[in-house]
Amino acid sequence: MALYNIAGLNVEMSPKFEHLKQYAEKYLCKNNNVKADFFIDLPDCFLEEKQKENPHLSLSDCEYIWSGAMFASKLLQNNGFVLHSSAVEYEGKAYLFSAKSGTGKSTHTSFWQEVFGYDKTLIINDDKPAIRYIDGKFYTLGTPFSGKSSLNSDVSFPIKALCFIYRSEKNEIRRLSASEAIPLVFEQTLRPKNANSAQNLLGLLDGFFRLVPIYSLGVTYSKDSALFAYEAINGVKSAE
Repeated sequence: MALYNIAGLNVEMSPKFEHLKQYAEKYLCKNNNVKADFFIDLPDCFLEEKQKENPHLSLSDCEYIWSGAMFASKLLQNNGFVLHSSAVEYEGKAYLFSAKSGTGKSTHTSFWQEVFGYDKTLIINDDKPAIRYIDGKFYTLGTPFSGKSSLNSDVSFPIKALCFIYRSEKNEIRRLSASEAIPLVFEQTLRPKNANSAQNLLGLLDGFFRLVPIYSLGVTYSKDSALFAYEAINGVKSAE
């Protein structure tokens, strides 16, 4: 097995197919003399069974998807969880935009790059970034598990805000209470069946709701929506 450092954790795995090999390559650990925090090992028979259940997927697709699911499960034991979202970094802070598939998360973060500059913004992960509680703060970290997109980076940034976006005729924003945010977050993360993992997730979310501002964000899907979101979250007028 090869050793990878993913979201600050040492993960042993042996990718069999090109999809996972390619996406995980940038996360290869430079120091192999460290102890693994956990391993991901999907037997051939498991992948073959998943491929039979999902004939539209290749074995390579199955390895990539279920390796990501196993990582998300293991992350719950390591002060973290995966959130279905597109995460962008600007000015050293991470902004996360979550919604159901097809709503336009990736489109919105691409507008951030267009407005603020491709050299000044970075897509941390376009589909399933990791969120971890480290030294009293919540961070967004890149993982190789980024859905259909290859946009993921081996980086870590403190979270400035999480926005649940929806299509709107005008740009609008409203901060959510914890009670409003809870069902939205649960829709977009792994809901563990294991009691210990479920308890870990609830404990993490309790701190997350206290420390991270969460918004409902209506966007018009134009470049103006990126500037609007930045200014509204930060309470400033951008110099852009």
